[in-house]
Amino acid sequence: MKIPILKGILMVVFGAFSTIFFCFSSYAETTRSDKWNFQLAPYAWLAGQNGKVATLPSLPPADIEVDFYDDILGNINGAIMLVGEARKGRYGVVMDIAYNDIEAEESTSGPFFSSVESRTKSWIVSAAGLYRLVEKDRAFLDVVGGIRYWSVESKLSLEAGLLPARKISNKEDWVDPLVGLKGLTPIGESKFFVSGALAIGGFGVGSDFMWDANINLGYQWTKRFSTTFGYRYLDVDYEADDFLYDVAQDGLVLGLSWRF
Repeated sequence: MKIPILKGILMVVFGAFSTIFFCFSSYAETTRSDKWNFQLAPYAWLAGQNGKVATLPSLPPADIEVDFYDDILGNINGAIMLVGEARKGRYGVVMDIAYNDIEAEESTSGPFFSSVESRTKSWIVSAAGLYRLVEKDRAFLDVVGGIRYWSVESKLSLEAGLLPARKISNKEDWVDPLVGLKGLTPIGESKFFVSGALAIGGFGVGSDFMWDANINLGYQWTKRFSTTFGYRYLDVDYEADDFLYDVAQDGLVLGLSWRF
């Protein structure tokens, strides 16, 4: 789905990581603090959805298409998003909680139903360990390894076509392993910085495959507070029995970070 966009995101994210590496000298200076440092970062993700979800076992899946730039605020019923991180020296842990409730109505491509109204509620909870590979001044690169829990409830209201109107509800929970990288580099001597992250997972354990990438431009207002503006793309392909959730979510991200 959206292959040119996917390639663009990957190039930007890996470009950010490459910039981080080039900013380092021949050695890596690691934070040697014996104290725990914490960070809380609530964020808003204006995410659209594009993909396919299962309808009835004998019928083809329904298409979902909600672009984040096309009245996404009118399609979001609710959202809760928060990242928390704790770190001591090279090691740390991070948790990311994201809840989305998105609905849309589209015409169908087949003759069986005339239109489909979809509503998807999803909880995505990630927990991972961190190891700081390199650090110099304000720039760093971390390796990430952990798990991601998914809880997806999909409701479809199918309007009559060749077949009578139907309402379908599916719910599924699964867990994916994940690995990835995340990093940050300042822009010169200014208070602006670029941050990014890339994670892949699933590998047939839960979903067939999942990948998640984001790139952000941030500003460090004080030592403790910063804000970010960026873009996130999340793609997951999960299928079990009669349940299908092959959906990509993408959109703008606004974040606030507090360190203590």
